[in-house]
Amino acid sequence: MAHVKLDLSGLTSSAIGEHGVSTAALDALSDRALAAVDRTVELRSAGTVGFLDAPDDSAAVRGALDFAAGLPDDVDTVVVLGIGGSSLGPHAVYKALARPYDQVRERGPGMPRRVFFPDNPDPQSFAALLETIDPRRTVFNVVTKSGGTAETAAQLLVVHDYLRKHLGDDAVAKHLIATTDPENGALRRLANQHGFQTFPIPANIGGRFSVLTSVGLVPAAAAGIDVVGLMDGARNMRDRVLERDLYKNPALLLASLLYLHHTELARPIHVMMPYVDALYELGHWFRQLWAESLGKQHDIDGKEIFVGPTPVAARGATDQHSQLQLYAGGPADKVFLFLTADERGPELTIPPGALSEAPEYGYLAGRGMGELLDAELRGTVASLQGRQRPTALVSFERVDAAAVGEFFMLFAAATAFAGPLYGVNPYDQPGVEEAKRLAYAGLGREGYDEDAKILAAAPASDPRFVL
Repeated sequence: MAHVKLDLSGLTSSAIGEHGVSTAALDALSDRALAAVDRTVELRSAGTVGFLDAPDDSAAVRGALDFAAGLPDDVDTVVVLGIGGSSLGPHAVYKALARPYDQVRERGPGMPRRVFFPDNPDPQSFAALLETIDPRRTVFNVVTKSGGTAETAAQLLVVHDYLRKHLGDDAVAKHLIATTDPENGALRRLANQHGFQTFPIPANIGGRFSVLTSVGLVPAAAAGIDVVGLMDGARNMRDRVLERDLYKNPALLLASLLYLHHTELARPIHVMMPYVDALYELGHWFRQLWAESLGKQHDIDGKEIFVGPTPVAARGATDQHSQLQLYAGGPADKVFLFLTADERGPELTIPPGALSEAPEYGYLAGRGMGELLDAELRGTVASLQGRQRPTALVSFERVDAAAVGEFFMLFAAATAFAGPLYGVNPYDQPGVEEAKRLAYAGLGREGYDEDAKILAAAPASDPRFVL
């Protein structure tokens, strides 16, 4: 049974005429699309790409559940030290499935633990977080596959010193855990030396594809989230995305339509806009996945192509009041992916008779706030479609673990399939690596002399434009 349903008809000519993708265009792409599935399966069989097998990793699930069960009752907070894929995916799981505002509550009997994702090493916000929590009641989860991520290493060094000063050397290992490569890297070596509890990230699963590994499971389990249901949903979608029929494979059809809108209809901007607050962080996870996987200077043969769609995360209905004017009246260079839920959960009804002295509000009396959001979504879609702007609807049956697991697998597979369509490797990130090297050079790290020369040769500011 599917927990996530796609309605992609708004991307096609059946809904928006010549501004949509025709069946003929899809059929013409079909052989290449199926070859993308075959290529992904080949890489899976060779052990090179592992995200499709993540839902079968019962050891990762058991490790996460055992960790959560073994946390002392007085530990009420987990802080995830990671950036990019080490934070965005776990954060999306937490925001989707944890109770809203758990982070601001004190933990009482039976309440889940709160989880923080500081992500960026901004000194003011990170210092404020350390001032907010109680180190005696906190576990820090350091997440970096390579073990060398500078931002995460900086957070680790600050936290290690913070724990030593507040709790003493002997207590540090009780409050630090590491999620990293099973064998290699600086963090793995430190964990072995200092006795930190560790959780492995499979070598064949890159950071932005790692949400269904220990990267996402450990903080989710600590927060009391149904990690078994998460994996069940991902497994269910995995079976669907391996279908070798373009019109029966949701990830392949989605990837093909977005690719054709970009390359044939000049729509390189792909906006993900949830109308459920719990799903908003999924847009930020998608943004990294889509951008980092598909935005490439070179194709798989080394030819310069400078290709890639630009993903945007928006929020409904908030961004109806900040971006919709552009979306509706601006250039027709965007595709819109709307997220919603058939069952939102408990409704908050607007009381009839309230503020009766303002009859202008009468149409809201007795309505639900969720009902209002649904009406806003329908209005936005109808408006955009009336202007021949392409839209798709991703509907969660309800926002539960199974549906969220399905969503992650759906978009991971769509990204994997889009890579061959664009002719690029969706699993590397050479542009990111170059920026890292230059940052290391700027900090004087040993071994980056050539990168330091590149920094030194950077153009100086033009005084005419310094105001």
